[in-house]
Parts: sequence; structure tokens; C-alpha cells
Amino acid sequence: MFGDGTLTACKPISDDDLGRYIADCLHDINRHKRVLPIGGPGEAMTPRQQGEQLFALLGLQPRFKQVLVGLLDAIIGVLSAAGRVLPKHAEKAELARIGRYDATESMLVLDPQTGRYDAAATPSTGTETLVDHYAGLIGGKLKSELGDHAVF
Repeated sequence: MFGDGTLTACKPISDDDLGRYIADCLHDINRHKRVLPIGGPGEAMTPRQQGEQLFALLGLQPRFKQVLVGLLDAIIGVLSAAGRVLPKHAEKAELARIGRYDATESMLVLDPQTGRYDAAATPSTGTETLVDHYAGLIGGKLKSELGDHAVF
């Protein structure tokens, strides 16, 4: 995890819940031509909390590896410099920039008054919590087939 795992938070939403929400947007004119914040059911969770939940379901003691955000900055710098000569590295630098954004910015509604992320202002939808999803994967009731979305 980046930093101590508490730098960011989100309200995880399952693929199915998000898919239903997006499909419902087609028929709900109040959702047209708008930027719509969305989150899954339950409270906002940091990456550390997500990991702790997974370890708890597995009956294991939590163990985390921490990575400094500055490491991403260094990777971006190297790839950007190399990208001036080799365009393929410029593309990888852009992916690293996206990764840095995801590692340092919460996926919650940003309050323009305070400049802080607001979990309470982030709408929740759906029925499947991240813990339910983890439990389904562990119990063999669910499979996670990411296809093109797989990182590794």
C-alpha cells in the first residue's frame, strides 16, 4: 500500500452494482448530462481497512508492505525522460501518472468549500459490500475474471 494505507478512501462498488446504476442512468433523465458521484454500500474504507478486512476473513494476522508515494514520482520522471526518445515509455509514464493519482486521491465527493473529500456526501448504491465480495471469493461462490482489466 502507499504510505500507511490511510492516505485515501473510497466506497467500493461491485461490478454488478455499478453496471445496474449505469444502466438505470439511461432511463432516468435526472441523471443525464451530469457528472454523477457514486459509491457502493457502506462506509468509506481506506486501503488499510480493506486489507484488514481481507486478513480477518482469511483468519490471518494483517501484514502489509508500504511503498512511498515518492517512488511513483521517480518512476514517472524516469519514464517521462525515456519517453522523449522511446514513445512506448511515454505511454508507460502516463499510466504511472494515473497510478499516482489513484494512490493519492480519494474516490469520494470533493467538498469545494473545504477542499476535503467527504464520505458522507458520496452517494451509496447497490447491495454487495467489499467484505461480501471477499467472502464470496474465499468461499468459492464467486470468481474474479478481470480479462483486459487485470494488472498482472
